[in-house]
Amino acid sequence: MFSAIKTILAICFVLLCVVLMWGVAERAASVNGSTIAYSDLFNKVQTGQVLDAVIAGNDLYGHLKATPKDEFHSRIPTDSEDLQKAMLAANVTFSIRDAPIFLPLLFNVFPYIVLFLLTLPPFWAIFKKAGFKPVFSLLIVVPLVNIAVIYALAFTKWKISPSPQP
Repeated sequence: MFSAIKTILAICFVLLCVVLMWGVAERAASVNGSTIAYSDLFNKVQTGQVLDAVIAGNDLYGHLKATPKDEFHSRIPTDSEDLQKAMLAANVTFSIRDAPIFLPLLFNVFPYIVLFLLTLPPFWAIFKKAGFKPVFSLLIVVPLVNIAVIYALAFTKWKISPSPQP
């Protein structure tokens, strides 16, 4: 049974590593141009220096008229209606894409999943060997409760008898 669990955990770990590496590579590839501060971007839009732009969440990617082959990146506030109005007034071609939801969620939740998967099997085995119900090992992932569970496990009398010494 434990070999099957180990295999499943290893496969999950490899898949999650691949997804994270893909996210890092995608982010590195998308920010290969220069970064422009929001205030500089707004000034460039008003002076007609911006050729086109794509808004994705709080990120704006675009090209300047002076260097149309080089891409720039800028972080914009969530309420960027003034920038959009300025781009319309300056005849900048722009589009708005939905912000990606899956990747940021994965980066925020992934550490907790890893901690859960790394701590649950050993504590499951410890509780089982100590004579307690292994399901109590689920309490290890609850903050502050985990400290109480570890102390209770360490200082309560275990329901097993010591093995005979040869």
